[in-house]
Amino acid sequence: MTHRDDRNSTKALWTRRETLAGLGAAGAGLALGGLTDPSWAQQKLAGSEVKLGAAFPLTGIWSEWGRKDKIALDLAVEEINAAGGVGGVPLKYAIYDTASKPPESAALVRRLTTDDKSLVIIGPFSSSECEVAFPVGVQLKIAMIAPASSKPGIGAASRPWGFRMNVDEARQAAPSMKYWVKHYNIKTAVVIHDVKDAVGQILGARVLPAVAKANGVTIANEGNFLTFQTKDIDYSAQVTKLKGMQFDGLIFGGAYPDAINFVKEARRQGLRQPITGGNPLMHENFAKNTGEAGEGIVAPTTFNPFSSDERVQKFVKRFAEKAQAAGLSPTAEFANVNVYDTVHLLVDVMKRKGITNRPEDLAKDRERIMQGLTETTSHQGLAGKFGFNKEGDGVKDVYVMMVKGSRWTQVDFTPQGS
Repeated sequence: MTHRDDRNSTKALWTRRETLAGLGAAGAGLALGGLTDPSWAQQKLAGSEVKLGAAFPLTGIWSEWGRKDKIALDLAVEEINAAGGVGGVPLKYAIYDTASKPPESAALVRRLTTDDKSLVIIGPFSSSECEVAFPVGVQLKIAMIAPASSKPGIGAASRPWGFRMNVDEARQAAPSMKYWVKHYNIKTAVVIHDVKDAVGQILGARVLPAVAKANGVTIANEGNFLTFQTKDIDYSAQVTKLKGMQFDGLIFGGAYPDAINFVKEARRQGLRQPITGGNPLMHENFAKNTGEAGEGIVAPTTFNPFSSDERVQKFVKRFAEKAQAAGLSPTAEFANVNVYDTVHLLVDVMKRKGITNRPEDLAKDRERIMQGLTETTSHQGLAGKFGFNKEGDGVKDVYVMMVKGSRWTQVDFTPQGS
């Protein structure tokens, strides 16, 4: 059963999953890549539920990701409770809709911490939200794990309570840009970027141009980048200006909904130069909705849903079933997997650090979880091992992907730490 957040309600939406008995049920969860230790499930914790908080963008510009993140959250919770819960106690979560708005995200971090007494918060989703919500969590001393934020510096500014499952955009851009430059023999490039969204701004104004120059590329419009704002629809003026410039490739700093409109307009006006961007392009709807115009575009990600790995494919299948039933696109995105892996990691951390789940120990348990996350450097996730660096950012494998036949296809791979 899928629950939606009620914006007019003063109570959290709680998702409950009854503990299922039997090794068969536990095995079904573990087969999907869950890492719950059945022996720990026999060590009874205090209380009737172990509480997580979730702040997801169920409406607004990031809702396609956020609604699918909730499916990943449900899958993980179902598996954990099927294996005996957390120390014999069912896992439960409160979820609120950030509406893709940074101020709302900050308010919800406070609400999940003080009103709902959550042990830890999964979210917020984007860099724009994290920039304003993470400082609140730091003040309240509760760990927050963002599934998609990748703007450089946000994690470092929020130590020791802010964590990001995604890899910093600069680290993702390094192998992706290297591949793009070599594959297309790029010598010169122009930049266009979002000036409203935090990650789009930093990608276009700093990260991608710097990485391109490190790969020998001259930025043709250095100091005069073309810009747009989130949710712009008409890109004809920007494309017209680009047609008057000489360049080999085009660098896009922004998220996939805006990129769809830009790419279509660029190709409509005859621009055929190769295009690259950052991790925010990585959504199945970008590859599908750009059609022929999107062919050959390159971007990085930390998860390849088309991997032949058996655990990945089992997860992808179950995820697709639930997503389609909810009327959503079926492909599991990197952020969805980050949510799934986060829940399983948290169970492992709770075990390692010995939380009690007693109300009087709430502050201590929150600190134990933060310490456990800080110590995590090589946890086995769905598609590989991952951890956090000293800035609290994700350390994991990076896949370089290219749009081929209206879907993302892996063309290169860089293991974590490379």
